[in-house]
Amino acid sequence: MIDDITALRESWSEVEPPSPDAQRRARAALLARITEREATPASRPERHGRRLPGWAWRSGLAALGAAALVAGVVTAGDLGPATPPARPAPYVVSGPVAQTFELAAVHAETEPFTPPRHDQWTYVELRMVRGKIARDKGQATRETTRSWQRADGRQAAEMIDGKLEVMPESTDLPQVMPPQDYPTLAGLPTDPRALLDWLRTRSQSGKDGDAVSFLLVESMLRDNVLPPGVKATLLRALALIPGVTRSDEPVDFDGRPAIALGMVQDGWRQEDILLDPTTHEFLGSRTVVVEDHTTPEGVSLKKGDVEVELVRVAGKIVDAPGRTG
Repeated sequence: MIDDITALRESWSEVEPPSPDAQRRARAALLARITEREATPASRPERHGRRLPGWAWRSGLAALGAAALVAGVVTAGDLGPATPPARPAPYVVSGPVAQTFELAAVHAETEPFTPPRHDQWTYVELRMVRGKIARDKGQATRETTRSWQRADGRQAAEMIDGKLEVMPESTDLPQVMPPQDYPTLAGLPTDPRALLDWLRTRSQSGKDGDAVSFLLVESMLRDNVLPPGVKATLLRALALIPGVTRSDEPVDFDGRPAIALGMVQDGWRQEDILLDPTTHEFLGSRTVVVEDHTTPEGVSLKKGDVEVELVRVAGKIVDAPGRTG
């Protein structure tokens, strides 16, 4: 697979390589994990309602299904502590999917990060590339979205038609899933299995429960500025979800090569997470059609169509909404 993590690090230009001791520990952990069996998933609990945020409705992404790309609001109390297993099973996985997510996690652990103050904001910029559904609706096929979330989770802002719109401040912390406030994100379980259990207690039950957990992690990686440890744990948790596959060769992701790892949703589309093939940095997500399908509006989608690409352009901590650096 790879001779030495040092060789991988030498190709990274945006971050300093980790210390030799950190490299040894990371490599030892990687080798230990990829030689073990993939762990058995836990059972899936109660279903909760969710909704799409405004930008997703405006973009027409809701046509792909309410759970397709982003999560939504849940009832109060759903984000409280879940009942964890008395002794979580060790994190042990194997195979190319697990190897790829482990390399992505090791990269995430090296990313520079300064925790935000409660009055600072996270800024996320996404470039959306849309296909036949958008064209059928007469919408633009390319759009850039810029959004801000105050670190304490009580206020949000978004650039709409070139104008900054700041939402009213909430007196109480909104109970949303996945969480968007920094204290909740920073306090997530640091064990991959415990984190996946945490997600499963807050996602839908039934045969699509694992698919929803995948989508929740996808959204958390794409739409937040995460502490390196949390980001790494999310990536390792993805390796524990059954049914995730990896592309044999790099795919085209808005003009650049990327590794695609994804799950089939609703039998006809696959939701992919995209990683840089050299550094394994998270790049964004996409929806690709895996079986011919006709939408309720009569749009004919063909196998192989890439219907949505969400490219993460920037993710930063800023001092006020409207600022980008």
